[in-house]
Amino acid sequence: MKVAYKTDIGKKRTHNEDSIIVDESMHIFLLADGMGGHQAGEVASDLAVKECYAWLKEHIDKARNIGDVSNLLIESLLKAHHTVKARATTDINLAGMGTTFIQMLVVGNNAHICHVGDSRAYHLGSEIKQITQDHTSEMYFVKEGIAVEGVLPVQKMRVLTQAVGGQATPVPEIKQVKLHPKDILLLCSDGLTDMLSDKEIESVIQKYRDNLPVTADNLIHEANDKGGIDNISVILIEYE
Repeated sequence: MKVAYKTDIGKKRTHNEDSIIVDESMHIFLLADGMGGHQAGEVASDLAVKECYAWLKEHIDKARNIGDVSNLLIESLLKAHHTVKARATTDINLAGMGTTFIQMLVVGNNAHICHVGDSRAYHLGSEIKQITQDHTSEMYFVKEGIAVEGVLPVQKMRVLTQAVGGQATPVPEIKQVKLHPKDILLLCSDGLTDMLSDKEIESVIQKYRDNLPVTADNLIHEANDKGGIDNISVILIEYE
C-alpha cells in the first residue's frame, strides 16, 4: 500500500484539534476531530487515537475473521470513549470534551472501517463513494423521514448525535469494503468535506493520484482556498 497523511490548522482556528495515527506496517489508520473549550478538543482527539492504537496493537493478533475484526474495532473505539469520558471528569477545563472518531484496518483485500461522528471515509474505484454516514441531527432526520429543511437553523442540523467521550455510550457504525489494485481510500475530518464537494474531492484525487503526498497537500490547499474554516485532516491509502 501507498500511504500519505497530513493535518492542517486551517485559516480560522487558533489551534489544531484534529489527531492522526498511521501505522503502515500494521495497516492501522486513525483520525479524530475533537471538540470542547480551552483546547479540550485537542486533548480528546489525541487521547482517543492513542488509546485506540494501544488497544489495537495489543489485541490485533486475536482477530481471525471479519467478525473478530469488527469486534476489535468496536472494542477499541469504546475503550477510547471510556478513557476520554473518564479524563473529562478529572479536570473542569476538560468537562464536556469529545471527539469524532474514524478508524480503518486493512486486512488482505478488505478495508474495515468503524466510526462515530462526522469524520468520513471515501472509496475511489471507478468513481468516488462515501462509505460512512454522518452521525448528525440532519442525517437522523433524513433517516426518520422528517422534513426539517428551512425549519431548523443550519447549526442545529450539524449537531453530532454520537461522539467519543459524550454522555451516551456510542454505537459505532461498521463498514467493509472489498479492495482492488489502484483503489484509493480517504479518511478525512469535516474541515475538508465542509469546504469541498465529493466531486471536487474526486477531481483533486484523480489529478494527483500518482503522488499521494501531493494529493494530500492539494486537498488541504483547496479546502483552505475555499475558506479553511476548520482544521483539515486527510489520510490517503492506495491499495496495491
